[in-house]
Amino acid sequence: MNIPPKKTSRFPVAFKVVVLAFIVSLLIFIWGRLNEFSSEVEVDLGEFIVAEVKKGDLIREVRAPGTLVPIDLNFVSATSNGRVKEILLEASDPVKVGTVIMVLDNPELTQAVEEAKLEVEVLQSSYNSLKQRWQQTILKQRIVVADYNTRYQATKLRREANQKLLDTGAVSKIAYNESLLLENQLKFQHKLEVELLESMPMLSQAELTAAQAKTNKANRQLMLRQKLADDLYVKSSRTGILQEVSLREGEPFQVGTVLARIAEQDNLKAQLRVQESQVKEVLKGQNVVLSAGGKKATGVVKRINPTVKQGAVIVDVYFTGDTLVGARPDLRIDGVIELEQIKNVLKVKRPVFSQEFSSGSLFVLNKAKTYAERKQVSFGKSSVDVIEIQSNLNIGDQVIVSSTNKYNKLNRIALR
Repeated sequence: MNIPPKKTSRFPVAFKVVVLAFIVSLLIFIWGRLNEFSSEVEVDLGEFIVAEVKKGDLIREVRAPGTLVPIDLNFVSATSNGRVKEILLEASDPVKVGTVIMVLDNPELTQAVEEAKLEVEVLQSSYNSLKQRWQQTILKQRIVVADYNTRYQATKLRREANQKLLDTGAVSKIAYNESLLLENQLKFQHKLEVELLESMPMLSQAELTAAQAKTNKANRQLMLRQKLADDLYVKSSRTGILQEVSLREGEPFQVGTVLARIAEQDNLKAQLRVQESQVKEVLKGQNVVLSAGGKKATGVVKRINPTVKQGAVIVDVYFTGDTLVGARPDLRIDGVIELEQIKNVLKVKRPVFSQEFSSGSLFVLNKAKTYAERKQVSFGKSSVDVIEIQSNLNIGDQVIVSSTNKYNKLNRIALR
């Protein structure tokens, strides 16, 4: 008896199992994705920060940190070479005009002052001696003039007498001529001596002026060296706060070395570090609110540094009213610069990670606040904590503005 052979299956059993497993896995994956997009996650509303869309003016601002610095810095520099002998004050100590900050030492300068004093004494003595000599010389010349005048007058009388006797023959012609010659000689000599006497004050004044000039020069040298010696006691030239003491005791220095830096406590400005990306809209004259330690003051932008350092630009702000309470140099502050005021726009508290002139998705609450649905929103201009809404939101809408990153895959979340 012949038994017909069995027909073999076209597909092995193992292959069927693999196909079945693949189909089941695919169905599970599709179901999971559908479930993921269709299901709602219930979240406590208190986890979020919710803001209301409003309409009104938007004040665009830039926030920047900074410090208070003196408008004018007073640098105390060394006027001679030397070494620091003693430091009396340290940085942050208050000072007044004339307060001694440190004492310097320069033995050569001290010796130079003594030598200059001695030279002034010598030259002053020489001047006084010269003045006395000229007084004596003029006095002697007056005596000479008086003597020649007496001799001239006597000779003149003798010549007049001889002239009268000449007519009588009592005096010879020769004797008369001799008396006449002697009279003319004494007259001429008297004239010369008078001219010499008259010129002596001018000559004496010239010599005394030259001597006085030497004395004055020596006095100026003494004053200069004395000032350099006085500068060894380094003093403050204004009232303020000692910002920095550059040297330590025993340290040498040279002419021009900065010894200390003093800042006036009531003459301060703010230096704000504005990010390079934001500084393009900052202009001179814009209003600024400065704050520190809960205290606030107003200011105005005075200068914008043209250079960029470490991604920031220094903006100088001057106070327009009273300075901050407790203000002092190097105090850290916060500044808010008012860029512009936009009238009558839709606005909302600035959501996390939102940028000007961009778009993003926000969860918008329903009126009952039972769920929040994702909407695509277009943003406009922004301020520090407020941003303009250009589309897809209306006045009164409640929007989640805090981070919702962990719900990025959901379009809707239930609220409780």
